Amino acid sequence: MWDSPEEARTCPQGNIDLALCQTCALLLNTSFDPKLLHYDEAYEVSLHHSPLFGRYAEELATDLVDRYELREKVVLEIGCGKGEFLKMLVERGNNRGLGFDPSYEAEPDDTPDERLTFVKEFYTEAHLDIAPDLVIARQFLEHVEAPLEFLSGLRRTLGDRRETVVVFEVPNALDMLQRADLWDVIYEHPIYFTPLALERLLRSAGFDVHRVRPAYEGLFLIIEASPGAEPPANLESVGHLLERDVAGFAAAYTERLERWRKRLAEIKAKDQRAVLWGAGARGDTFLNAIGIRDEIPMVVDLNPRKWGKHMAGTGQSIHSPQDLKEQPPDVVVIANEIYLDEISASLGKMGIDAEVLVA
Repeated sequence: MWDSPEEARTCPQGNIDLALCQTCALLLNTSFDPKLLHYDEAYEVSLHHSPLFGRYAEELATDLVDRYELREKVVLEIGCGKGEFLKMLVERGNNRGLGFDPSYEAEPDDTPDERLTFVKEFYTEAHLDIAPDLVIARQFLEHVEAPLEFLSGLRRTLGDRRETVVVFEVPNALDMLQRADLWDVIYEHPIYFTPLALERLLRSAGFDVHRVRPAYEGLFLIIEASPGAEPPANLESVGHLLERDVAGFAAAYTERLERWRKRLAEIKAKDQRAVLWGAGARGDTFLNAIGIRDEIPMVVDLNPRKWGKHMAGTGQSIHSPQDLKEQPPDVVVIANEIYLDEISASLGKMGIDAEVLVA
């Protein structure tokens, strides 16, 4: 998050060139440069301010605690963000929680909880003294440039604790390809996982996979596993199974950008006021991929941490949705269809009769 339009527009940027691995079916950005990224307190990705996402997270936490009998156990979350989900797991089972994330920052009104420990570091093999009953990483693995190396290291730290449950949640690249979900492509993700690729990866790192399933209306994948025996020596190639989906996505990308450039030109020609609802990664990709500046001068978001900041690359200021009351927009653009009903209801409560467009 950037403090001024100038900082935002001159922030580090890089290219995205997606390629398909014919062997393992991973999609990867071949132009990825990790030196362009810096994860600290200014990196804000929490979705918990959305009621829809909040309900999903609560249901997931309850499900994991109940099915794996996580009560008075040790829970380790890698990439815990601001710690919202780890707190749910601790509270539901009276567990002990350890969260690792260099971007962790406590909320000002947080009540101290001796059951919770947060470490502002990346989790590495150096943390061998932790004996978790559950290891979970949500929206983390796609940020790891060498996921097999990371997972193999995790497998080594777990040693002979075969009863440990390992859960990863990642964006669903198969859904992204098949729905041509362009705005789910962001620079912080060097790797994109389809169900085939995710299962193959964990098996290659020495985990026994119990199940892989879509979640959150297909946007996410959740894989549940446990430490296994030796990784299989030879796994069949699966990349060719995605060739048609990849070709379809590439064609849709070009068509969608052109269609939106025309739509924004029409909005500007009519002298309509347009805003973007959602200052997250998808919104940022939408603005930067098309090169949007004056056509959408303002962005709103439910997350108070983002208010007063500016969108990376394009510089729009970020406001509370309540600020729309002062100058009601004619058009509201959203970059994620899953929030259409939630956003439409919020606009209705504020008495704003705007056209809502799904990017």
